[in-house]
Amino acid sequence: MTTGQFAHLHRGDPAHTSWEAGSLHGRFWEVVAEHPDRPAVIGTDETLSYAELGARARAVAAAVDGAKRVAILVDHGPDLMAAILGALSAGALYIPLDPLYPVRRLEQMAELAEPDAVVISPRHRELAARLAPGVPHVVPTGTAGFTPVTVDPDAPAYILFTSGSTGVPKGVVQTHRNALFQVRTHTANLRLGPGDRVSVLSSFSFDMAVTDGFSAVLNGGAAVPVDLHRHGLNDLAAHLDAHGVTVYHSTPTVYRHLLDSLAPGRRLASVRAVLLGGEEVVRRDLERFVAHFPDGSVFINGYGATEISFAVQNHLTTAAIEAGQGVGAGVVPIGRPLDGAGVELRAVTDGVGEIVIRSAHLASYWRVDDPRFGVDSDGTRFYRTGDLGRWLPDGLLLYQGRADRQVKIRGNRVELGEVEAALAALPDVDRAAVAVRDGSLVAYVKGRATGVREALAEALPAFMVPSRIVPVDAFPLTPTGKIDVNALPDPVVVPEDSPAPVGEPARTIAAIWSEVLGLERVGASTAFFDLGGDSLRMGRVQRRLEESLGVKVPLATLYAHPTVTSLAAHLSQTQTSAAEVNVSLTSAATDRAARRRQARTRPGT
Repeated sequence: MTTGQFAHLHRGDPAHTSWEAGSLHGRFWEVVAEHPDRPAVIGTDETLSYAELGARARAVAAAVDGAKRVAILVDHGPDLMAAILGALSAGALYIPLDPLYPVRRLEQMAELAEPDAVVISPRHRELAARLAPGVPHVVPTGTAGFTPVTVDPDAPAYILFTSGSTGVPKGVVQTHRNALFQVRTHTANLRLGPGDRVSVLSSFSFDMAVTDGFSAVLNGGAAVPVDLHRHGLNDLAAHLDAHGVTVYHSTPTVYRHLLDSLAPGRRLASVRAVLLGGEEVVRRDLERFVAHFPDGSVFINGYGATEISFAVQNHLTTAAIEAGQGVGAGVVPIGRPLDGAGVELRAVTDGVGEIVIRSAHLASYWRVDDPRFGVDSDGTRFYRTGDLGRWLPDGLLLYQGRADRQVKIRGNRVELGEVEAALAALPDVDRAAVAVRDGSLVAYVKGRATGVREALAEALPAFMVPSRIVPVDAFPLTPTGKIDVNALPDPVVVPEDSPAPVGEPARTIAAIWSEVLGLERVGASTAFFDLGGDSLRMGRVQRRLEESLGVKVPLATLYAHPTVTSLAAHLSQTQTSAAEVNVSLTSAATDRAARRRQARTRPGT
């Protein structure tokens, strides 16, 4: 395949035979009939064929029959896919509630969505009762002969919640017609078919997982969900290889951690398409692609929003990258608009303007009117993204940052105002401001700063919790009386009174933390997350510790012992216990061998 032959992919493949369907679940049941024995979902612990996934979906549908809005409180994996397809087959819209989210955040989402049924994993009964008291909590079991409900294509299919500037999550509602349009566009652009296996790495609370999951099971392919929060990144490459993933999709942050874990020259041989979205892609990402993926694969830099999913894409082959075609200077252009998604720049100054998406397939907000949505004079709906862009001479669009205070943290949309609202709700915080420093959130707090991160972690998702809390006596102001964010001090990373680590394995742990966090030193008593760490960096620490110490170190252990001192003490105790067990086992084995020798030397034996 030549570079020129790939050029049309951002507008779909004219030779690709598309399918038509009136609803998401309607298309799914067509695939079940066509490919009952093909793998549909390949999870960490089990693989479901289309027939088996269909059976579980029918059981869910029978259990929630009559419900209009079904919340889904199920762990990332095959049962989550079954719950989603079952809720849709019952004629309901679904609301994914990620069990890993803070309870307060889930309470807000459930309160806004007002579900009339909740599908749960058995271990989430108590949480479900707290989130939706008085609402039926369903644990589907067995099989059922449920007949899928026919729905209007313009009926809502799901509600996803994004960060809201008022401090309250905002629900994005998408219809079957629009979601099917997105999946068909994705199908044509990537030529998806029954032979594909698509990674599903993000939470189903994000549109990234919606696109990945449906693009797999509506085409007869297999979805490969991997719960990165539970299993970390260390085994991701092994998952991709073991299950023959052909389409890889993640944020650039996860992609970088994945490739950093690979040995030089190691290629992920089964992957034919790499799709990144949610953050800026840089030239170094393309170099990594060339080094670690097959020559015939294609790299896609995607841009979009929960309100429409992908709207712009830039498809690049190895040949194009090496020739410098469409790769930009430092930041890689996001590409050209997809069919059905017009893109304009409005309020342009010096060539830079706000990216406005015009489309018949835009979502809407749940029970909220928002001025970012509107209708042009020709009757086409538009959505003002708040992102800035610039058209390049070759017709590609270059992302230029945010026009408002919404930022992207590890691929997730974050309204700084929502984080500030959560800070303001804490009783010991007088005033607070949130800024981005080196790609991480930093909170500046007037008042008591101790325990702030822990308190926020109970109300906000992990990606919205600032990595550092900086106490201040007063805030610098602009001439108009607003906080001057640019004049806020740089955070002090390591407290001066934090002692240096002493002994082993404390020094080894500290050295690994310093390398992963990019710090000159770390203190023995400062928590990993207070040093700017996050879950992805924790995965890198896990891998390095296992390599250095030669033992398995579960992620749960790292979270339970967040300082160098506590982790070193735990690992030392664990190694001592293991050594004692080994001595005991060796002694027992020696005793058994001696008894066998004695038995063999007795008379008559």
